[in-house]
Amino acid sequence: MSLLAGPVLALAGLLAFSGVQKVAWPDAAAEAMRAAGIPGSGGSAGLLRGRLLGVVEVAAAAAALVWGNAATAAVLTIVYAAFALFSWRLLVRTGATASCGCFGQAEAPVTRLHVVLNTVAALACAAAIVWRTGDVAAVLGDQTLAGLPFVALTALAGWLWYVMLEVIPDLQAALQAVSTSTETSGGSTRGDDA
Repeated sequence: MSLLAGPVLALAGLLAFSGVQKVAWPDAAAEAMRAAGIPGSGGSAGLLRGRLLGVVEVAAAAAALVWGNAATAAVLTIVYAAFALFSWRLLVRTGATASCGCFGQAEAPVTRLHVVLNTVAALACAAAIVWRTGDVAAVLGDQTLAGLPFVALTALAGWLWYVMLEVIPDLQAALQAVSTSTETSGGSTRGDDA
């Protein structure tokens, strides 16, 4: 088993979760594509594109989990590299005011962290082209305790990646809003005293 098995399988699981969310709730993905300036992303066509993106994500993730070979690692590399480029484009066009559109109903502002995390994910998947991870069954077959510790750690890694993409940008935006509000109210108080 490759040392990349846990991270790559976690990224595949996260991609599957993201895809299911987009299929069920494509609005955020469609809005992110529209904000990024991708033609034909408005209205029902945008919703269809959001759902199709979700289907592609689920298919790529399922292939990586079932086969875990160089071809599936290459597909994951392309998907995550495309997400990194999309995040960068969205960030440049909107200045962190648009939702990333990553996970259906969950909305977080796109940040540099999205670009960095998607780039790191693409690099990890690219490394798995050379150092193959294997499929889930083969990986679990090499594990002790029926693979339960591996599954738990892989799920934890996927959840932490989700937190970094969705929760941290929300916290940063909230802290920025509080900071701006404090500065604004503090400035008016000083003006009243003068």
